[in-house]
Amino acid sequence: MILDTRRLAGFAEAAFCVFALSMFLGAYAGLPLRVEGVSVKGGGTNPYNAAAMALVLVGTVTFLTARWGRLLFVARHGGLINVFILMAAISVLWSTDPWVSGRKVMSLIQTVAFAYYLAASHPVERVIRFTAAALGISMVISAAVAIGIPSVGIMSSPGLAGNWNGVYPHKSGLGAATALSVLFFGWLWRNEPGRRWLHAPMLLLSLFLAIMAHSRTAQVTIGMMVCLVIFLPLLRLPGLARIWAVYGVLLAAFALVTLLYLYFNPVMEALGKDPSLTGRVPTWLGLLDMAWEKPLGGYGYSGFFINALPEIEDVWRRAGWTMWSAHSALIEMMLALGIPGAVVTLWAMLEMLVRSLLLWAGGTHRWASLALVYGVVCLAIAPVESLLFSGGDIHTVLFPLIYVLLRIAGARSAAATRVVAPRSHRPIDPHYGLGRPGADPVARS
Repeated sequence: MILDTRRLAGFAEAAFCVFALSMFLGAYAGLPLRVEGVSVKGGGTNPYNAAAMALVLVGTVTFLTARWGRLLFVARHGGLINVFILMAAISVLWSTDPWVSGRKVMSLIQTVAFAYYLAASHPVERVIRFTAAALGISMVISAAVAIGIPSVGIMSSPGLAGNWNGVYPHKSGLGAATALSVLFFGWLWRNEPGRRWLHAPMLLLSLFLAIMAHSRTAQVTIGMMVCLVIFLPLLRLPGLARIWAVYGVLLAAFALVTLLYLYFNPVMEALGKDPSLTGRVPTWLGLLDMAWEKPLGGYGYSGFFINALPEIEDVWRRAGWTMWSAHSALIEMMLALGIPGAVVTLWAMLEMLVRSLLLWAGGTHRWASLALVYGVVCLAIAPVESLLFSGGDIHTVLFPLIYVLLRIAGARSAAATRVVAPRSHRPIDPHYGLGRPGADPVARS
């Protein structure tokens, strides 16, 4: 009876995690408003999404009730994530709309808290399966909705007609989800040979939906991930061979970036993209000018793209369309928190990249390959997409989760070194699991 109760509790927690990750993906909750023809922008709130996030908050607090020690252990390794949250909270004091910023900060805290909950409660590979399950379900339902209810699952607005959006509010949402789906199911396909019969169809479906969404960003991201996966084994070559391999890859990357810079317009046209990136390039120049007007503190967290800000009209005029984000993570952070916000964001991405690179090269953690690919993609996409540190967004779950797990892995290695040191008298936190491998979910990260 006790065993059945534990299994039921484990199933309930797994179902909650998949549900929560689906909400952070942005799936489902926006569909009712889309059917009603209602748009929520400029600091507004989707009531359906708010209700779903309230359920996520209740579930997170419930499952963490008996795990506060683990949560504090994980939060202690938050590093720059914690610094960013503190900066965002303080920015409410000078925000152009303190009420909007305050709400968004609370959403940011809830999202990062869920990421810390995952790190404190489940082994990394189980979290990968949870995320893949949420992505896979949304892929299947998106295809079904697009085929069965095209008025809902296929966009019809001018300029976007025929693009699939599935259970997401916009085709870009579906495109971003397909890229993540390829990453997670690709990792599972590589590392779980016994379940390739399941992972292979999901990979193919994700690729199909990326094409039907006509999301060039998603397609380029998927291509980049494939190249990175081919490159990964070179990092484990012995001795001098690894150095030459890395040198060759860096040289090729430099040549590619140089060619892209010299032939940017022809490349964009070949990809079917407007060389101005749909008005983003001239808009970025204007946004940078506005960011330099408040270089130290910005306009407050989520305090720029709101209806109450007079400058928003000029942004729309430059872009030629109504945009509600900078479509650049670094510029977005400069507008929100000034230069310090952009520096912290860039530093966090670089730290993730270096830590995941070292962990993968060390060959001790299988999940380091996923972390490394995700870190490179974040760094590459950040200049052209606002994908980090937005409350309620899947990347504000995945980035802090992977970041904190990498820091825990590094700290655990340092703690293991102290254990074997001849004159080490500093106490070792038991959550590192040293001396009893596999005894703690945090230790198994």
